[in-house]
Amino acid sequence: MDSYKEKENCRKLSEAEKKRKAEFEALSSKLETQGYKKKDLTVGIMFANIMTFVIAAPFIGLFTFWFLMKNQNTGFSHNSIGNQNVFLLFIVLIFIHELLHGAVWAAFAKNHWKSISFGFMMKYLTPYCTCKEPLKKNEYILGGLMPTLCLGILPAIISIYTGSDFIFHMSMIMILCGGGDILIVLKLILHENQNSQNTIYIDHPYQAGLVMFER
Repeated sequence: MDSYKEKENCRKLSEAEKKRKAEFEALSSKLETQGYKKKDLTVGIMFANIMTFVIAAPFIGLFTFWFLMKNQNTGFSHNSIGNQNVFLLFIVLIFIHELLHGAVWAAFAKNHWKSISFGFMMKYLTPYCTCKEPLKKNEYILGGLMPTLCLGILPAIISIYTGSDFIFHMSMIMILCGGGDILIVLKLILHENQNSQNTIYIDHPYQAGLVMFER
């Protein structure tokens, strides 16, 4: 466990986080008595925030090259974003980002939106969405990547073919915001799982990432 994660484990939890933690621990104990072994796939929040730049860089580089090649005559217009309320739009997009996580996971969860919680870690300036119900692997991955696909990848492609550098810049910001999600999904995909038919995937109640229960 890295030093970032150790410090985060000691942070003071909100009342909502304490409640989710208690529910998660009760479910964990139940699964372990049924023969499941717990595998922690969480990442440190500070580590994820740092790695998001590393993960997003290839995507941003690729789309920037594609945009400039497709729009060689115009390139980037430096005054196209000057009159826009970018900060307000960014806040709205962050809200939609978390809402998309919740919408996908709620669609698969038995109790739907009742199993979804939203919050904001003030210490790390990090909003979050979490699902307390077990999900299938593909369900978790889809929910994890949906915001980056809808707010980053798709608008980036649209901006390339419309020549809108404002949409392009906002899509690059949203790809950057999705770097942590991509990191978690990669960690899940790269984890060797030989018992996929007997695996339960549960989003961690207050840390970034998830916990697998294998049997």
